[in-house]
Amino acid sequence: MVKRSYYMLIASLPHLPAKFDVERAPITRTRLLERLRMLHDDDTKVFRQIRNFFVWDRQPLDRTDQEVIARYDDLMTKVSNPLVRQVIATRMDTRTIVTAVRRRRNGSPPPPGVGPWVDHIRRNWQHPTFALEGRYPWIAELDRHLDEGTVQAAQKLLFAAAYRTWSQMAERYTFSFEAVILYLARWEIIDRWTSRDATAGRERFDNLITETLGDYANLY
Repeated sequence: MVKRSYYMLIASLPHLPAKFDVERAPITRTRLLERLRMLHDDDTKVFRQIRNFFVWDRQPLDRTDQEVIARYDDLMTKVSNPLVRQVIATRMDTRTIVTAVRRRRNGSPPPPGVGPWVDHIRRNWQHPTFALEGRYPWIAELDRHLDEGTVQAAQKLLFAAAYRTWSQMAERYTFSFEAVILYLARWEIIDRWTSRDATAGRERFDNLITETLGDYANLY
């Protein structure tokens, strides 16, 4: 019964593009939420956890490092689904690395941050890519975009890295709840990108850039 439910749900969702930078999302938020009503009650609870994380992740601008850490710790005490925990942790790892790039360029000390790379970054603070280029090859290119003032290109780079990660993971799942979660993660990136030029979404996109890139967003 559960498998049939997932099959019906996933079969009802339009195929996501190979790349995120399209003109419009293949399904609107309203229609996506309608499809997700097919989920079982327990799955709906997990879906709400990751949706709430994505909503929180979009919010600007005045969070302190301590507030981000507290939010992360709170999420990890409440979320039990392994894939959802991985999605959250991966996003927060990116946030920590981007914050480290910003702080080093500003002459600030390493960020407190969350996740497994905080101590590694401190130990490799003077290394151009914090000795993380094997796992995060986009760090050097991000630094270059900030040098050049191409902030939208920097944001696009980060979106592409996340979309690629979720797409690769999605290849391991078919008609399962995990496939639904990874569909949502990829759709959320497409929605962020396609919202950047819409009148209603312009301020949200600007806030996203400012939060992610700090003072360098003023160059945009």
